Amino acid sequence: MTLQAHQVVGGYSVSDQILKGVSVTADAGEIVAILGPNGAGKSTFLKGVTGLLPTLDGVITLEGETLMGLRPRQIAEKGVAYVPQENNIFATMTVRENLEMGGYIAPDAAARASEMFERFPILAEKRSEAARTLSGGQRQILAMAIAMMVSPRLLLLDEPSAGLSPIAAAELFTTIKEIAAQSVCVVLVEQNAMDALDLCDRAYILSAGRNHASGSGVDLAADPEIRRTFLGG
Repeated sequence: MTLQAHQVVGGYSVSDQILKGVSVTADAGEIVAILGPNGAGKSTFLKGVTGLLPTLDGVITLEGETLMGLRPRQIAEKGVAYVPQENNIFATMTVRENLEMGGYIAPDAAARASEMFERFPILAEKRSEAARTLSGGQRQILAMAIAMMVSPRLLLLDEPSAGLSPIAAAELFTTIKEIAAQSVCVVLVEQNAMDALDLCDRAYILSAGRNHASGSGVDLAADPEIRRTFLGG
């Protein structure tokens, strides 16, 4: 499974193009990070892949099938799951009900929910409790479990560690590694750039809606110019 995005242009409207030619490739089992300053187009790119924002030019394919021009539900049915930074759980519903909502298009939702409880024991413990009672880290795990209910081939994560303690973030990153190890392609936007470079196989750095640099997490973290310009030292 390969996601290929080439010279993608798009944004909120024809007159408000945030992406000015972004190219990203990600393969099954890989964790690919998208980094850059605020306004670089990182989250816009994820929304463009999912069809939540219009893409006006370029190419986006998943395993050779085009995603451009499809509605969000059609893209989801092709195996793409997206976890936004905010409003990514149903706070007043129980943990089990959240999973059921995530699996509304899955033919085996009950079996998938059982798998999620087995994979994430903390969710099994809290299955009958309202999602709003979970800690920040637990909420993010629930949000990913909701996305995993449809057995995605591609998992898009927008700022998954935002607002989490270092311990909770480390636990979340371990969970992300485990998901990728199941041959899921993971593409994430992350505010903690150094942590993301340590986590990912490859990374793309965006600036002003365009590709600025790309490479392995290790190489980018060691590049003095990249560290000075984008990583705060």
